[in-house]
Amino acid sequence: MSIILDDLAARLDTLTKAVLSQPLARIGCSKVTIRPLTLRGKPFFQLEYQQGQKVVHHNVTKSALPELFAQELDGLYLQAVLCTETETRQYVRKANGGYKCTAKGTAQRAAAPKAHDRKKEYLLAEGENIPALVDLGVFTQDFRIVRAKYDKYKQINRFIELVDDAFRATERQEITILDFGCGKSYLTFILYYYFTVKRGVKATILGYDLKEDVVEHCNEVAQRYGYDGLRFVVSDVTRDTLADTHVDMVVTLHACDTTTDYALWYAVEKGVEHIFSVPCCQHEINATIHKGGDFDLLLRHGLLQERFSALLTDAIRAAVLEDMGYTVDVIEFIDFAHSPKNLMLRCVKDRRAGEKNLRTAKELAERYGFRQTLLALAEKNAGAPRE
Repeated sequence: MSIILDDLAARLDTLTKAVLSQPLARIGCSKVTIRPLTLRGKPFFQLEYQQGQKVVHHNVTKSALPELFAQELDGLYLQAVLCTETETRQYVRKANGGYKCTAKGTAQRAAAPKAHDRKKEYLLAEGENIPALVDLGVFTQDFRIVRAKYDKYKQINRFIELVDDAFRATERQEITILDFGCGKSYLTFILYYYFTVKRGVKATILGYDLKEDVVEHCNEVAQRYGYDGLRFVVSDVTRDTLADTHVDMVVTLHACDTTTDYALWYAVEKGVEHIFSVPCCQHEINATIHKGGDFDLLLRHGLLQERFSALLTDAIRAAVLEDMGYTVDVIEFIDFAHSPKNLMLRCVKDRRAGEKNLRTAKELAERYGFRQTLLALAEKNAGAPRE
């Protein structure tokens, strides 16, 4: 057994990172990084294999790491570094294939912050190799946060935290997700990273978009990242490629105007358990509403009418989804100062459908003369069987 393998095995409990670089073979990974992580409350190690711009992750149990290291990595790289909570060791490969420890150093540990200064621990931590955050310019090439993009970093983490709240307690091993109107949103890639790398779940994510160039670009990025379970297609509800597939979760982030409504109704008809929707550009009610009752005061000025119409749109969407058997949380996605489009509908299907809210929403629509697509779809399909 080589010295590096001995040292690795002896330091599993305190290992914070290991890096193998300068491979002997030109074909293969240019670097392998090993980090500890916790999956479903149990200790694992994540191996990150980097080949050019492509990165592949593989999680192994703590007990299995030394054997895997001995079989696949030991002696195949010219340089190696082991970092623990208190020490850093550097190694070089000798001619006989073993390693020699060439340097030892004490790890620099920052002073613990005072309670009121304690930094928030984000799910997507600084220092993680998250390719989408690098391409977005949120992380530098060495995975440090770009300070000018810190608000974007917090927004992305907020989204992942909301998803994590819904799935943290589950023992789910697989998940199928539809991202409706995905565009070039890198949140799709980050969502895939969260489930496959952070949670160790086998994820299949399909992104729907109508623009061929967007779909082509996203598929190229997914291939470059090595995200085999992520693909994009030119499709919408009229060309559904998942008709015979069970979908666990629908995501619709800033799908414009009534596109959000069609995505929500798709989820209703498919009996999708989880919905995460951040609506955008609610023009429909604003374009059709007229005075007709107690809310006329809010329709006297264009700006107030626009904001009232947007709130009414999301209120009706939440009401319809509740009648379709969902528990709906209308929550602030991010601070309003960062984006005015800051409401999220977070929904979970957990009860039987009813029609209490539909009647109230329909009366409002008739009194004020507006049209709302999700309400219209629910009325049209009232009484039809759903999954």
